[in-house]
Amino acid sequence: MEIRFHEQAAARFNEMSQELLTKAATLEQVPTRPEAASTLHPLVLMGEQDIIGKLEWNGRSINGYGDETGRCWDTSSGRMGYEGDAYLAVKELASRLAKAAPIKGKVSEDFLLREVFVWIEETLSAKRSDRLIDFLTEKLAKAISVQELWIPVYRTYSSQEIVLGDVTFKPILPAMLDRWYSRIPLEERNQHPEATLALSRQRSSLQGTLAACVTVEADPLHAADLANVAADEAVAMLRFLSEVNWTCRITSHCLPMGKENTRTAMTIRVEGGEIRSIRRGVLEQGPVGWNVDDARKDPLNVGVLELLQSLVSRRDESDFYGDVYGALQLHARASITSDISHKLVFVVAAAESFFLRNASEPIQKNLGERMAFLVGHDVDERRKMIKNVDEFYGIRSALIHHGKDVQDHQKDVVDEFFVNIWFSFVVLMRNVSAWKTREQMFVDLEERKLS
Repeated sequence: MEIRFHEQAAARFNEMSQELLTKAATLEQVPTRPEAASTLHPLVLMGEQDIIGKLEWNGRSINGYGDETGRCWDTSSGRMGYEGDAYLAVKELASRLAKAAPIKGKVSEDFLLREVFVWIEETLSAKRSDRLIDFLTEKLAKAISVQELWIPVYRTYSSQEIVLGDVTFKPILPAMLDRWYSRIPLEERNQHPEATLALSRQRSSLQGTLAACVTVEADPLHAADLANVAADEAVAMLRFLSEVNWTCRITSHCLPMGKENTRTAMTIRVEGGEIRSIRRGVLEQGPVGWNVDDARKDPLNVGVLELLQSLVSRRDESDFYGDVYGALQLHARASITSDISHKLVFVVAAAESFFLRNASEPIQKNLGERMAFLVGHDVDERRKMIKNVDEFYGIRSALIHHGKDVQDHQKDVVDEFFVNIWFSFVVLMRNVSAWKTREQMFVDLEERKLS
């Protein structure tokens, strides 16, 4: 990719980089901490022969929150680097570079910060004499490329591809994996059966599952970040089709692989100071796998995928589209938490963020009536929905204000509220083009009440 900064911008960046060269300082040697006694068992031992390529070392200063506050490197005359305001000045340059027109959205600040420090260190040690922008232009041209990245979704299946905006869900087919794993010679695999077992387990977790496929133009690390963000949002929208949205009793594990929030428990049984057994089990609170084909056949879900596809592709078209999309992203977090109290918080937050004008409005009255006139077809349906909202908020109040957990006999009320909220969002998506803003929706619903 050809990178070309605006002439004035390049000149200013070069000027800032020259100023940074004067801010480097000799730093005091950090005293070595005494090694604490440890009984940790090493997983693997690595020697010099196991290191491939050049070993790079970068010293970093970290505060108590884990934030980086400085960087340094070793020279023949001692340790040199940037701390405090001088380090913040380097970060500011990296931040401004990331926002520059030719690379905005394609390169992460971390990538630029690393490369700026490489340029500073090599310039100060007289290993190079070029200007920063010339150095970065060459680096960026090699780093930025169009990449297709697949993010596997945990135990989620579909016989058809599904498009949600810029993300396409595709099944990971056996033929793709055949070609990938065949790169390893058979005789080498026979010599290392433990590696073959590990690859088999990996293939078992991947084959047949859906992957969120994203095409991005960026440096490799930033491309992965962008793809993961897009996948997270798309998977959240896809999860709207799951039955877990209709109840507080189960949890979805439909998430990008590695984030599937499955929980395990380990128990060590000891007798007389001796271990007798070590057991580990999975704590499942929802479907082990999820087939989107089956979900689409449910009568409640007829046409809902198409509504989601339209909403995602048009979410920037108006404030109302964007507000519905944002509320659904918040609502989706309820389906992946196992704690009922947390589910209540996310569902209520999604509902109130959308159906209330502001924090000063009476919650139960306005939320119940607006949902009722949005969804209810007759007086009886509307009364039933308003009654459910009142009963639900009694349960919520006992939880939030008095710390009382949801009781088994109250779960039917919670489930009914969850279904009402879910269906309200379905109706919103069906009528999303009717309003440009939430205020227009509020006015329209008020007129329905008075008609």
